[in-house]
Amino acid sequence: MSGKWEVAGKSKKAGVAASKKSAKKQKKEVVQTEELASAENFPTANPLKEHQNIFNLMRDSDSDHEPGSHEHHEDKENLITKARVSSAGRMKNKKKSSSPNSGVPAKKAEREQLLDQLEEIEVSDIKHLVSEVKARFPNNARIWLKDIQSYFLMKITVKEADPGLTMFGAAYPHNLLTAELSDFLRNTFKEIPESVMTLFYLEVLESFAKDTRNGVSSYQHRILLQAISQACPRTIHSNEVTARLQAMLTDSVPRSRECVALLWCLNTMPRNKLDTKLEVWFTWMLPILQTRKTEKAVQDYIFKCLDDTVRDIVDSKESVEITPSDFFGYFDLVFTVNNGLLPHIQELFMETLPVIKQLAFSSAPDTRLRTFFPSLLIRLQQSGTVQRKVVLSYLLTCLQGDAQTWLLWQQMFTKHMGSSVLLLEHLHDQWTSVVKTVNKTALKQTLDFLVVTLTPANGKVKVKENQRKALALSSDMSHALGSPLKGALKLALLVMFALTAVYILHDVKEFGSFSASRTGRMYTSVLENESVDRILQNVQECGKLVHKYGMAHVPLLMEYSYTIYNSVSSTLLLFFLFLQENLNYLLANREILAEQMKAGVVDMLERSYSCLKSLTTPERVVWLEDASAHYWELAVQYWDTGSEYVVQYWATGWVGVCGPVLGHWVGVCGPVLGHWVGVR
Repeated sequence: MSGKWEVAGKSKKAGVAASKKSAKKQKKEVVQTEELASAENFPTANPLKEHQNIFNLMRDSDSDHEPGSHEHHEDKENLITKARVSSAGRMKNKKKSSSPNSGVPAKKAEREQLLDQLEEIEVSDIKHLVSEVKARFPNNARIWLKDIQSYFLMKITVKEADPGLTMFGAAYPHNLLTAELSDFLRNTFKEIPESVMTLFYLEVLESFAKDTRNGVSSYQHRILLQAISQACPRTIHSNEVTARLQAMLTDSVPRSRECVALLWCLNTMPRNKLDTKLEVWFTWMLPILQTRKTEKAVQDYIFKCLDDTVRDIVDSKESVEITPSDFFGYFDLVFTVNNGLLPHIQELFMETLPVIKQLAFSSAPDTRLRTFFPSLLIRLQQSGTVQRKVVLSYLLTCLQGDAQTWLLWQQMFTKHMGSSVLLLEHLHDQWTSVVKTVNKTALKQTLDFLVVTLTPANGKVKVKENQRKALALSSDMSHALGSPLKGALKLALLVMFALTAVYILHDVKEFGSFSASRTGRMYTSVLENESVDRILQNVQECGKLVHKYGMAHVPLLMEYSYTIYNSVSSTLLLFFLFLQENLNYLLANREILAEQMKAGVVDMLERSYSCLKSLTTPERVVWLEDASAHYWELAVQYWDTGSEYVVQYWATGWVGVCGPVLGHWVGVCGPVLGHWVGVR
């Protein structure tokens, strides 16, 4: 027999001793050939048994060709099994002889051994094998695939120590194939119909899980699975493959080695986007952790997959969306007490929670945060100390990012009173930072709504503790917040009053008296106007009517009002008299006061200069004078440049628009105020 592979089913005439047996085999072969004629109705069988059938056919053909070789039949029939068992024995001996701290060298030796076996594969042999099978069975692509699988089963016998291959990259071991062999496999798989490739992928997957469970080498299955994934991506993402793989994962959870191997197969499937890869983790791997039956190896590998995916997303800065159901599945797993996670794994998941929260909240926060708020508010009441702090911070983030969350909170407040009170206390404690970051209009509306809703009805004595506490917190924050419009109006009125007072004082100082000033003349002209005179008469008549009816019906209220009016008017009169006396004194003695201020400033400067001179040497004084003169010139230069810029770009805009309005308001209100002061 030659060293090359022969096509299954090829036979020649033999001796008389083996003719009957050969005839039976030929009849059986004809039946099998008729059954294989239809690719669509080809039965699914155990891959290992089909491999044995192929080698039995090869044995029969050899026996017909060489009658004296019967003693080798058993060796050829068990060729695959013996090679794999001997390989497993060699791996066990290596494992026993290796030291406890030789993990990395063992992985390197495993990779080198696999690389040596892959280098022994002759691409011409496998091409010749496939070409002969295609010529023999042109309509049965399943036989082509079975011979390719058998070839790899014969050539690769290395057993992997780690079922997850965590020491290697995602493309390992397929990346060890030569370019010629990789292209041949890809082109061959692309020629085969998708339905046939789907069945073959499922068979390889079953063999992969079985060999991993039995502790046998499965590198050949990994290479084929990766090759199919790259050549036929639609095949591995089909509903049939997805459903079968999910069922196998669920069934293999108690068997950690098999479960990790299937997770490796899932993780190596090509994904176009990182958000799809993250979604696969939440859909497939997170439920495995929630079963509370996983062992350390499975937990370590699942966290490694999450960590790698998150790192890729952060490095690529790709925007992803995590749904509320996925986020809260992860959130509940982290904070559940008896979740089945090992302590170090739970700590790692806890450290990754802020990154998961950032990915979930950062995508369209102004519209998506409202979907997270209800579930967070519900979890707040029954949470522990650590979880409560995290939930409160997340709730505050929702309120800061999405204004519609406030309306949602108003609808949920009464039903979830306990959680809402905790959130109100958190807002009250963090009031300084909260009032600067949230939407003040939405906050004010929510607080007013809570005050109105929580205020007890008339005659109701008994009020629940949570309701009383929530009402007190809401009222306190509402008073502290105030009205932003009212504060702006107060500031504007204060500025306008100050400007008006400065203008009137300057006008009176310039003309010497109020009656001679422009303000006084405008006030006099306004009073002499017929329209103004008629308005004043109407105001006097209305005042008399109000006084008449008020004294007749509510005399106490009128007396109280008059008392307040008299006290306010007397206070204002005393203030204006004091202001007038001091203003007259300043006007009469302005020259003396100016001389005194000038003398005081000169004396202060002389004393300061003498003090500095006594503390420094003459050389330093000269240097200080020169430096001061230089910096004074620079200051004057920069002042001129800055003033020109302000006049050109600011004064022409704001002052040009607001100046006429302010001047008109002062011109109308100034005379009235001056007349009232003069009369008083």
